[in-house]
Amino acid sequence: MNRAEVATLLGAASAVDPKVPQPDPDVLTMWAGILDDVPADVAGAAVRAHYRHNGETVMPADIVEYWRTIRRDAAEHEHNARLRARAIERPPDLRAIRDGVARVTAALAITRGVDPEYAEAEVEARRAYLAVACTWCKARPGAPCTGPGGKPLTKQPAHDARLADALASTR
Repeated sequence: MNRAEVATLLGAASAVDPKVPQPDPDVLTMWAGILDDVPADVAGAAVRAHYRHNGETVMPADIVEYWRTIRRDAAEHEHNARLRARAIERPPDLRAIRDGVARVTAALAITRGVDPEYAEAEVEARRAYLAVACTWCKARPGAPCTGPGGKPLTKQPAHDARLADALASTR
């Protein structure tokens, strides 16, 4: 913003708030220096938004923070749009993800002192029984089995009916 735009902004703000500083040369120089990268229309919107939610006198920091928020939101929106476009162009490689999970499981098993092949088999079994619904507790695929009161099972990974269904679906 330049000094003329700052003078216009302060004049508009003083219509709402009599405590806004009068646009003398020193005030205009300081405000223009602080708001030099803020577009005038954004500064006006910042003042309107400030007085809608706040009874305090608007300060240059309030306007700069509003401008930063606008820029950050726009950058985040653009970044998310690029991520969505990339996901459409290149769907995730589920096999690579599964292989990565297997490697992490093996590394964790080694650090716990468990045989990595046993840990891998355990992960595959869990993946298999979580892929089917439980006919006993009515848990949906992907959800853990629950016991009385809706609490997760503690003594076994899933109900026998679910384990049988998973075994039948893998054959």
